[in-house]
Amino acid sequence: MLDLAIRGGVIADGTGAALRWADIGVSDGRVVSIGPKSDRAHETVDATGLVVAPGFIDVHTHYDAQVMWDPTLSPSSACGVTTVISGNCGFTVAPLVPAEADYIMRMLGRVEGMPVEALAAGCGWNWSSFGDWLDRLDGHLAINAGFLAGHNTIRRVVMGEASVGQAASPAQLDAMRDLLGQCLDEGALGFSTTRGASHNDHRGDPVPSRFATDEELLELCGEVGRHRGTSIGMLPTMSSYDDDVRGLMTAMASAADRPLNWNALSVR
Repeated sequence: MLDLAIRGGVIADGTGAALRWADIGVSDGRVVSIGPKSDRAHETVDATGLVVAPGFIDVHTHYDAQVMWDPTLSPSSACGVTTVISGNCGFTVAPLVPAEADYIMRMLGRVEGMPVEALAAGCGWNWSSFGDWLDRLDGHLAINAGFLAGHNTIRRVVMGEASVGQAASPAQLDAMRDLLGQCLDEGALGFSTTRGASHNDHRGDPVPSRFATDEELLELCGEVGRHRGTSIGMLPTMSSYDDDVRGLMTAMASAADRPLNWNALSVR
């Protein structure tokens, strides 16, 4: 006997196959049958007139701060999304040091259009490592969530004020690489960065990652490659992508030997 039967729905399985009416059988938390009629079940859901589909995975969100006060991750959870990936474009709230918490908070307020008052009241800003922050979320979110480690935050934590306007010294680059490695060891899914011209901080200056050299990007991507199951997120520009941009993203993916999520594509 099944644990759960979902009967009479229109199946959209996500593969591109034609819609079809079928029953779905679930046992031990897994779909075990899709057919014209499922077996008897302990629980039955009548899906007549409804579409039954796998949960959507949204790979580009910015819930990093919102998760601290909204465990539902709205509106995603109301739209069929069951997994979100945040920490995109180099913007994350961890790791953190007290001296840079205010800058990181206000930078997020600017680039993500969030009231600083909400960020200050809703987050606390009293964690340290990436793992410390993830521990606060574990078991408290309504849907699945994963997070990339953001270049802007890592650069600011390591370089402080020098992160805006200066290239990293060899020692600073080593420290960033070590810190990124720690984040990946503690549960970050990968590394994200931006060179987007619209990404400015609350002072109107380019965000820290926009001052990184190609060498810095490739060194950090090399660290990503030392951690299994990781990936890279890159926003190179919001304008046309030229050969230099494509060449850099190719070099980053090659340095890491990992997939690179190329975002965002603008339609004009």
